[in-house]
Amino acid sequence: MSNENASRPLRLAPCLLVLALGLAGLPALAHADEIIEMLDKTKVSGEIVHYFDGVFTVKSGGNTLKLPRDKVKSIQYKLPAPRAELSSPQKTFQRWQKALESGDLETVIDSYALMYQGMLASQMGGSGDDVKKMKDELKGANFNVKGATQKGETATLKVEMKKDDASHTADIGFVRENGEWKMLPMPMQ
Repeated sequence: MSNENASRPLRLAPCLLVLALGLAGLPALAHADEIIEMLDKTKVSGEIVHYFDGVFTVKSGGNTLKLPRDKVKSIQYKLPAPRAELSSPQKTFQRWQKALESGDLETVIDSYALMYQGMLASQMGGSGDDVKKMKDELKGANFNVKGATQKGETATLKVEMKKDDASHTADIGFVRENGEWKMLPMPMQ
């Protein structure tokens, strides 16, 4: 047996290792949260569970891998599919209105753009008094969407609120985040 033939299995070993790791990650691909591309173009799909001192700990295919940051080229995050109840500004507004009427604070906050959710949660989450107050203010009110405009990733609904003999019209802004329409805080009048 020549030296060339003897070293052949040694040259194939890294390829087989990459193939085995790649195949081990395939079943996890459907459930993986992230796809990590290494500098050598190999990809690992899994869930990043920890990062410390320049090392990612990744769960992939039932195994735990330690990946040094300096070997990682990129990380792709998979986002959840957009929800149907947030597929248009009108549907988002209806969802917000129903949640407010029922006192579902979590859904009320989730109807707003991500950048405002933390602020609203801290303002409204301390006590149910704010939600109860808003709910009482809207009791007996009728909302009527008078018009809608959409430009790219933003939209505006012109909404009229009628309560007793009074009516008030406001423009409510919306922004599309991950395919879902989310409300912007209403302007103060």
